[in-house]
Amino acid sequence: MLGMIYAWDGAHDVFHPMMFIGPMLLFLYGWMPLKLLQVNSLDGFFQIDQLIFVQTINLLGTAAFVFGCNTVGLRNVRPQLSRLRLSDCAGKKLISGALVLGVIGLAAWLFAIRNVGGLLAAFGTAYSGGWDDNGYVRDASMLMFCAFTLILTVTLKNRVRPRYLLYLAIFLAPWVMQAIFTARRGPTFLICTLVGMGPFLILNRRPPLVATALAGLGLGFLILFLVANRNSLYLGSDFQFTTDVTSMVDKPDTGNEYIYGTGCILAAEARQNFYWGRRYAAQILVRPIPKEIWPTKYADFGLPALQEVMGQASSSNVGTGEGFSEVLGWVGAKGSAPGVVSDLWLEFHWLGIPIMAVIGRIYATVWRKAVVEGHVWTAQYVVMSALSIYLVMQQMEAVIFRLLILSLPVWLVWRRALRTKNAFVPEREAYEIVGTADGSKDFLHVQKTPDLSGHIRDGRRANIVVPKGYTEAL
Repeated sequence: MLGMIYAWDGAHDVFHPMMFIGPMLLFLYGWMPLKLLQVNSLDGFFQIDQLIFVQTINLLGTAAFVFGCNTVGLRNVRPQLSRLRLSDCAGKKLISGALVLGVIGLAAWLFAIRNVGGLLAAFGTAYSGGWDDNGYVRDASMLMFCAFTLILTVTLKNRVRPRYLLYLAIFLAPWVMQAIFTARRGPTFLICTLVGMGPFLILNRRPPLVATALAGLGLGFLILFLVANRNSLYLGSDFQFTTDVTSMVDKPDTGNEYIYGTGCILAAEARQNFYWGRRYAAQILVRPIPKEIWPTKYADFGLPALQEVMGQASSSNVGTGEGFSEVLGWVGAKGSAPGVVSDLWLEFHWLGIPIMAVIGRIYATVWRKAVVEGHVWTAQYVVMSALSIYLVMQQMEAVIFRLLILSLPVWLVWRRALRTKNAFVPEREAYEIVGTADGSKDFLHVQKTPDLSGHIRDGRRANIVVPKGYTEAL
C-alpha cells in the first residue's frame, strides 16, 4: 500500500505498474491469507512456524518488487516523442502487419474449434474450448491480440475508419467468446486491459483515480465471478449463477493460490530442490521445438516434470507440485499455480527476492518509455500490463511464452513501420481565422488549433490576437 501511495505521489499516473500490480500482490499475499486465517482454513495444512516462514518470504518478495518499481524516476515524466502522430505510410504498414497476424490467429482459432466439432461442441461443456495437438496452432490464436493492439494504435493515432473498427471487432470477438464460455480469468483480464487501458495509453491520457479504482474493483469481481461460476458458463447451460465470490478466497482447498504457493515453498525448502533457471530457459529454448521433432525434449533437458501429455500439464503442475506428498502429506490440485513469489523461490531460492526487484524495475522502465517515447513502447507496455495477472497469480512460465508470442510480433511490425521515411508527422500549429477582434480593423482574432499530436488533455483551444498583415504567413 505504501508503495502505491509513493508511486501515485510521484507520477500521478493511474497506469503506473504499482497502481495495478500492487493491488494484486496485496490481494494474494495480504487479503487472501487474512481471510483464510479468519475462518481457520489454514489449520489443516500448515503449522504456525511454517506460515511465519512463508509469509516472511512473501513480504520480502513483495517489498523487493515495490522497491524495484519505484527506483525508476517518477517525477517530471512527460510525453515527448509519444505526442507525435503517425504518418499515413507508417500507419498503413502497421495495418498490413496487423492483418497478417490477425488472419493467422483467427485461422488457428477456427481450426482448433473445427477440430472439436464446431462452436457448440467447443463451448457446450464447462471450461472447454477448441483444441489442436500442435502447440503452434493452439498458441497462434493469441496473435489476434497483437493485431488488435496495432490496429487500435493506428485508429487512435491517425484517423478512425469504419473498416478499422470492423477489424477490431473481428479479431477481439473470438477471444471474448472464449473468455466468457470457458470462464478463464487470464484472457478476461487481458481483454479488459487492452480495451480499458489501451486507448488511454496510446493517447497519453489518463482517467480519474476514483473511476480507475472502481473499474479495478469491478474487474476483480468479474474475474472471481467467472471462476466461481465456471461450471455454469457454457452454451446450453441453465445459467444459474452465484454472486457470492468469497468462497474463491477463503475456501480451504489445495488449489487455493495461497495454500498451494505456501506448499510449494515448504516442499522445495524441505527437499532443497530448486531449478536454478532451467524451467524458464526451457520456455525459451525447448518449448518452441515441435514435439514431433523432439518428443522427449523436456525429459532430455532434465525436466521430466514439464513433459506434456496431449498438451496438458502433468499432475506435478509443470514442476511446482513435486514433494508435496512426502513433505506435507497432501497433494496440490491439478492445474494449480503458486503465484510469482513462490515460483521464483522454486527457481532461484533466496535469489528470487532480488529478481522480484528486477522485475519491478523492468515494468517501471517500460512504463516510463511508454509515457515519454510512446509508440512501440506503448504497445509493449500494454502487452506487459495485460499479462500482469499471469505474473502475480500464476507463474513465470505462463508469462514468458505469452510475452514472446505477443511482444515479438508487435515489435517486428513496429520496426518495419518505423523504417518508413518520415514515419511521424511533426507537431505543428494550425491557425484558423475566426473573426475580427473587438471590431478592430488592424487585427484579426485567430484561433490556435493544436495538431492532433498535441494531445491537449482538456480539449481547450487558445485564442490569440495577431496583426492583420501576419495572416499570410499563417
